[in-house]
Amino acid sequence: MSRRNAILLTLAACLLAACAQEPPPRPQPWESVQAGIRFYAAVGFEVRETTEEGCQFAVEASKGADLRFRICVSPPRPEILLTQNDFVACENVKLYIEQALKGIRPTCNPGKAGDLFAYDTLYARRLKDEHGKVRVQFVNHLFVPAKGKLVQVTASAIGDDDKHAQALFEQNRGALFAMMSSVRIR
Repeated sequence: MSRRNAILLTLAACLLAACAQEPPPRPQPWESVQAGIRFYAAVGFEVRETTEEGCQFAVEASKGADLRFRICVSPPRPEILLTQNDFVACENVKLYIEQALKGIRPTCNPGKAGDLFAYDTLYARRLKDEHGKVRVQFVNHLFVPAKGKLVQVTASAIGDDDKHAQALFEQNRGALFAMMSSVRIR
């Protein structure tokens, strides 16, 4: 066999091997018709409906104990006064985060959840785990005022300190943001 034919056979074998590989796993769609919520769970995240105080409906996608994506549907909340003025509404949302959620230095900007307007916030907070150890949670939290309801979408990472929490969040930013951007509310 000539050197040229050997190279062509090797190239053909490589191409066949590449074609034979399975495609990467795709995000899985998840929907609750009753709640009017749909999103695509990132690969490796386990989805389950949950019950949470203040939520008429809640769903969570998690990857291990320290990485979570959550959607909470509740009636409009009077303690979060959302107004026509974005600045005032963001100030109200930040105040709610500081007082009710014990968030540290929240930021707030206008954003989107699917095709709906949202208030997009970032903050950290300290939590105690089941053993009493204080840990830090880094949170991206969307407040979405929708027809007759408030939808809260959160993506968070928990670490032993600020740096670890933020690093875990950053390592999984693509998956978390893909889930956040895939949320559809009707």
